[in-house]
Formats: sequence, structure tokens, C-alpha cells
Amino acid sequence: MSQGQRVSQRASPIQLWKDDVWSRAKQLMAHHHRQFLKLDLDIEANPLESKFSGPLVDLMQREEIASSQNKHSVVEALAKRVFTGLCTETKRHCTMQSTSNQSRWVTLLEQQSEERRKFFAESFSAVDARFDPRQPVKTKDLTLDEAYEREERRLARDAFVNYEKYENFNLDHSFGLQLSRVNAEWGVYEQQMLNDYETQKATILGKARTSGSQFVSSSRQGPWKSKEKQSLLFNTAPVFSPEGGIGGGTRRSQAVEAELQSLDKMFNQAKERIANQKKNAVRWIKRQEARMKIQVEGIANDRKVIYPYLKKADEEFDKFFSQTTRTVKEAEAFAAITSSDSSTTLNTLKSASTVGEKDNDSNGTPRTLEMSQSDNSNSEDFGNSMFGDIQGLSAQASKMSLEKKRAYLKGVSGAACPNLRAEIVAEE
Repeated sequence: MSQGQRVSQRASPIQLWKDDVWSRAKQLMAHHHRQFLKLDLDIEANPLESKFSGPLVDLMQREEIASSQNKHSVVEALAKRVFTGLCTETKRHCTMQSTSNQSRWVTLLEQQSEERRKFFAESFSAVDARFDPRQPVKTKDLTLDEAYEREERRLARDAFVNYEKYENFNLDHSFGLQLSRVNAEWGVYEQQMLNDYETQKATILGKARTSGSQFVSSSRQGPWKSKEKQSLLFNTAPVFSPEGGIGGGTRRSQAVEAELQSLDKMFNQAKERIANQKKNAVRWIKRQEARMKIQVEGIANDRKVIYPYLKKADEEFDKFFSQTTRTVKEAEAFAAITSSDSSTTLNTLKSASTVGEKDNDSNGTPRTLEMSQSDNSNSEDFGNSMFGDIQGLSAQASKMSLEKKRAYLKGVSGAACPNLRAEIVAEE
């Protein structure tokens, strides 16, 4: 016989009951989570059809034509109207999508809430007890692993309901990086353009300086240095070499100036063109950011409707686990005080042969969800049973000695047993 089988044989019926209902509860949680993910995927994969209106499409086309014709003032005016139209139509579509989504979510979550209610009732009916969703969770009833899982679910709910805040932070960071990249890339391009402009300008000015120096040098080395020529021209009008240089330099300065003006004009046109391209890039980034934030807002509205259902489900499961643990502790404490086995005190516990069954139906739903009408009717009469009302144990406990009565009250974690307390006071 294996060790697991020996441990199973030594376990009390009430402990077997707890193990069974916990296993089924976790199956139910997993089943509901799969249903949640399936609907979420279906909504994401099959959104409502979206398309822009005719007037908005016409505005966008006019904006594109004006941009190609370099009518920048017209582009600016049209761009503002396009941005407003994009935001308005995107918000209208997201509102329609949210309305459809929320209807589907509420239908599913209400169905899951009813399945939980039936499951909790059936589980405690096995020991003639009642699940009370109003009782708070006692952390001392939870193991370290259970407390960890509970905190994990709380953090998941926090991320779920604060989706808009976290996602907007991500979008701000993402689009901020895109704008920084645009500024960096355009800055590099503008600097390269400036370097090219200065190089060409220096080349033009360098040619002028080189031409002037060559003219002066050639005049000094010309034939007018010959003494014979100078004597022949003594009585003629002297030819001054600076005149030729000045006259030629003036013509060259005009050519250089025209070339510089042409270069400046091309440079200024290029700067204007690059600036408009940058504005256009930033404009489309801003439009995409606005549209995505509107979509995030629509999803956040869905989650605000879903969140209360998720919180309620987690709280009910936490209370279920806590109450089952407390029920087992109180039953075992009572059995220890009366020197009897737990199985003798569980006069309403279902046959042990049924404990541990975890069969599922064809759809994967735990079979415990499919309660018969008789089970439902029986589950309404838990109140005065052993585990449903701890005061019902006073009649059995009154036969104990004084010391056992005190120990029993301590073992049931201070449960309200006024009759038993009165007997203790009277005997003392």
C-alpha cells in the first residue's frame, strides 16, 4: 500500500470533504477563467466594422492635395478639421463597441455568479451547513500558499481596473519616443543641409578669391614691365594695372553675388520644405496617439463594468475556502473534546463513497453545478444543523464535564453558545 493511500485512509471524513470541495472549487475557478478569456478573445478578434464618413474622407483628400501643392496655410486649416473629425468618429465607434461588449460581459458574469451560488450551496449541504457570503475572511484560516494566491488575485484585479492609467502611461512613453526620434532624425538632416550649404558657399567665395589673385599675378608678369615698351608709351596715356583688376573684379563680384543669392534661396526653400515635412510627421503621430487613447478609454469603460463581478467572485471564493477550513477545525475540535472520532459527530455527512468525485460534464463544467431540485430544497434547511449553527452543539456539549466544556468553547474559536456559557457559570 502506498504512503498516499495510508494517509487517505487515516484522513477523517470531514477532511476528505474539504479536500473534495476545494478541488472542485478550483476546477470551477479555472473553468470560469477559460470562459472569460474565450469571450475576451472573441470580442478582440471580431470588432464592429469601422469606417470613416464621406465628409471626413473628403477633408483628408483635400488636405493631401494641398500638401502636394505646398499650400501650407491651407494644409494647417484642413488638418485641424481632420483631427476633430477623427476624434469624434473614433469616439462614436468606440462607444457603440463598448455598449455591445458590456452586454455580452454582463450575460456571462451573471451566469457564472449563479453557478457559484449553486456550487457553494451544494458543497455545504454535504455537511448540513450553510455558506454565508456575509462572513469576513479570517486570514488565520488560510495557509501561506492560499494567502499568496489571494494577494495575487488582488493584484491582478488592480491591474485590470487601472488599465487606462497604465496603458496611457505606456502610450505617452511610446509616442514620446516617436516624437524624439522625429526630432533627432530631422535635426541630423537639417544639420547636414546646413553643412552642405556652408561648403557650397565657401566654394563660391573661394573661387572669387582665387580668380582675383590670378589676375593681379598675371598683370605683374605681363609685357608692360619691359623698359622698351615703357619708353615707347612714355607720351601715351598710362595703362594702370589696377583698372583692369577692378573692372574684372566688379563683374566677378556680381556673378558671385548672384550665385550666392541662388544658393541662399535654394537653402531657404529646402528648410521650409523640411519643416513642413516634419510638421506632417508630427501631425500624424498626434492623430494616431489621440485615436489609440480613445480606444483605451472605451476598453476602460468595459472593465469598470466587469470589475465588480471579478471582485465579488474572488471574495466569494476566499470566503468559501475560509469557511470550509473553519468548519473542519470546529468539527475536529468537537470530536477531540468528546473523545469520539469526527465521523461519529457528522451524523448528516453524506456517504464517504461520494467524497472525492470530480466528474465533469461534456462541456467541461464541474458536475457539482448541476444540482437537482431536491438538493436545492434541502439546502434551505441548514440553519440548525451541526455546522450551520454552532449553537446547536450546546445540547451535546451540556453532557460534558466543566473542564471539557471550557475546552470545547476554546476549540470552536469563540463561537456564540450562550446556553453552554450559562451552564459553565452556574457550575462554577
